[in-house]
This record gives sequence, structure tokens and C-alpha cells, in this order.
Amino acid sequence: MILSHGLVVALAVVLLLVLIAVRTPIFIALSVSGIGGLLCLTGFGGLKLVPLAMGAQLQEYALVAAPLYILLGEALAVTGLGRDLFGAAHRWFTRVPGGLGASAIASSTLFGAMSGVSISSVALIGRMAVPEMLSRGYKPGFAAGSVAASGALAMLIPPSLMFILYASVTGESVAALFAGGIVPGLLLAASMIGYVVVRAKLNPDSAPRDGERFSWRERWTAIGKITPALVLIALVLGSIYTGFATPTEAAAIGALLAFAMTGLVYRELGRQNLRLIFTSTATVSAAMLAIVGSAFVFTQMLVVARVPEALTDFVVGLDVHPYVVLIGIMLVLILLGCLVDAASLLLVVTPILVPAIEELGFDPLWFGVLLVVNLEMAVITPPVGLNLYTMKSVVPELDLGDVFRGIAPYLAIETALILLMIAVPGTATYLPSVIT
Repeated sequence: MILSHGLVVALAVVLLLVLIAVRTPIFIALSVSGIGGLLCLTGFGGLKLVPLAMGAQLQEYALVAAPLYILLGEALAVTGLGRDLFGAAHRWFTRVPGGLGASAIASSTLFGAMSGVSISSVALIGRMAVPEMLSRGYKPGFAAGSVAASGALAMLIPPSLMFILYASVTGESVAALFAGGIVPGLLLAASMIGYVVVRAKLNPDSAPRDGERFSWRERWTAIGKITPALVLIALVLGSIYTGFATPTEAAAIGALLAFAMTGLVYRELGRQNLRLIFTSTATVSAAMLAIVGSAFVFTQMLVVARVPEALTDFVVGLDVHPYVVLIGIMLVLILLGCLVDAASLLLVVTPILVPAIEELGFDPLWFGVLLVVNLEMAVITPPVGLNLYTMKSVVPELDLGDVFRGIAPYLAIETALILLMIAVPGTATYLPSVIT
């Protein structure tokens, strides 16, 4: 019996969601549903597309940067840099209402500009910032929410692994995507800090003020401790935007400098830490690349079923304003983000949505930045939000319900940024037009 393309795709998607619901590893869920769909569409002869699809995607040059940026972040994670970042931010925000929460967001922003991995940021900053906040009387939800939400900034602020994945699928410039994420990332960080300050001012019980004071000398000394990290950020991004290196080459430069900093500045490059760095890098990189390959198998099934063309024809044929379609896409992605992790969702939906987006007259670079902002919500929304469970794992005394409640205001902030980017596309496109 020959099944229609639409029915095969529907069954494959249902199978994918069922496998995810029973906690099957995402790369297995994508592979099984993709291969099953290809079998129904093309028979056993179509299975030759599986190794070809995986090989073609994993050979993408832009993907070489991903393990290198992961290596950079893992090398810095063993240095105590998270402690120094949080300490420096605390000395500057100490007189601000909710100062510890603001410090956590500021330090997460800086670490995100080095690692590109959100759960690394949550783990590193969370294990120091949240216990400190709890010991000073901060409400658990307030403390956990500020760290879990700001950890997601690593997905948007360069060097972002999400932009590397988007570029590997669409062919967009990684450097331009990095530049496009800077302004929205800084706006989001500033909005989160603003929320923390206003919330602490209006409701002091959530974040009691402390009487700790620091001299200007102590503040500048703390900045001195994180200067190597700031120099590293400047060198990596500066080498990209001055044309000295491609993003992939800059990743290699950054990883080398991170090792030099870990060994020469922090004196933490012993045998145990080397083993930890390389083991963590291999684990995270292998998991990410397995998802990349399996997601491409699933999307190859969708391509064989002509889903991108069908969706493009459907969207273009709608008698509604393009912005109505765009907002509808954003709402669907928010719902899907509650069920599928961000990286997998990006890899699956990008080849389907980008052709339709271009037909509607939107800039695919702008849409890439908008998509990553949307998918930031996927890592902080239950039941799949990885940042929430990472937060619980590094501070076990937290109640998961408090973590869920603490994250809700930040979802509203993310939504506001999406609306701002739709209304003012220049927030994502102006900087790339100037510096790339």
C-alpha cells in the first residue's frame, strides 16, 4: 500500500513526538522517525540517502568551529573564572536593589561571550551565585530564575553555537550572524537586569538589600582579575571582524589562548583538569554532532516529501499580511520549544521555514537571529528546558517548582524582544551591515 506524502510526514512527526515523550534520546528519535519516513516514501532504495545526508551535513566547514568553541569554554570552566566574573559583577552592583541577581546576569552574559553553551553558563555561575543569594535571604525562584534565564544568553551572544548550526544549514555568514546577535543579546541582558532591579525595589522580600560595601580600589582590582577573559573575548571577536580570521579560525585561536590562560594565568592546567576538559568537550561535541546528523536525516525525509515547497506555496498563497504569518510561526515555535530541545528544533525547522520566509520578503539573516531568540525560550520552558534541570542539578536543594515559577517573567521579556525585533528589524541587521 502506497501512502501519501502528507500522511507519511504526519506519521513520522507523531512517531518523533511519541519517542520524545517516552524520553528516547533525541538523536535516536530523529533518526528512527526520519528513516521510517524514508522507508515509506522511497522503499529500501531510499536508505542510501541516510549516510549521504549525514556525511554531507557533518562535512560542513562551519561546524568545525563548534567543538573548538566548546573546548574554549571547557578550558575556562576549570579556572575559577566564573567565581571571578561573579565577584567582579557583585562589587559593581552591590548598591543596586537585587544586586546579586543583577551580578549573576552580568557574569552569565560575559561567560556566554566565551563559551556559546547555555548549560555550561548555568552550571558555572549557578553553583556560586544561587547559594550566595539563598544565604542572603533571596527567594529561591528569584535566585534560580535569574541564572537559568541569563544562561540562555550564551545562545545569542557570539560565539553562539546556534548561529553556527543555522549557518551550516542555510549557508548564511557565521560572522554576520554573530554580529546580528550582539545588539539583541545586550538588549536582553539589560532588560533582565532591569527586571531584577525593579522587582527587588518593589518587593524587597524577594531580594533583601545587604550592607556590604566595596571601595573603588576593590572594584577595579576585581576587574583586573577578569581582564584576561575580556582580552580573550576581544581577540576572538576582533579577529573575525577585522578580517584577520574566519569564525572557524578564530575558534582555534580562542581555544589556544584559553589553554594558555588556564595554564599560565590561572595555573590550573594539571593532568586532572586536562582530562576533565577533553572529556567534557568530547561528550558535548559528540552529542551535538549526533543531533546534527540525525536531524539532517529527518529533514532529508521532509525534503523527499517536498514539505518545504508545499509549505512555501501554502504560506505565499495565504491572503494575509506577511507579519501575521511570521507571528504565527513564532507562536508555533514557542509551543514546539516546550517539547523539543533548541538545537534539534533549529536543525529541523530551518530548512522548512527559510524558503517560505524568503518568499515572504524577509531577510534570512534577520530571521536567523529572531529564530535563536525564540529558541532561547526552549531551554527555559518545561518540560524539556535543559537550563532548568541544570540549575536543579548544581543546586540540589532547590525545588523544581520554584525554578519553574522563577523563569516565567523572563519568558515575557524574551517575547517582548521578539516583538521589538519584528517591529525594528535593524536591531539584528544594522550591525552586520556595518562590520561584515
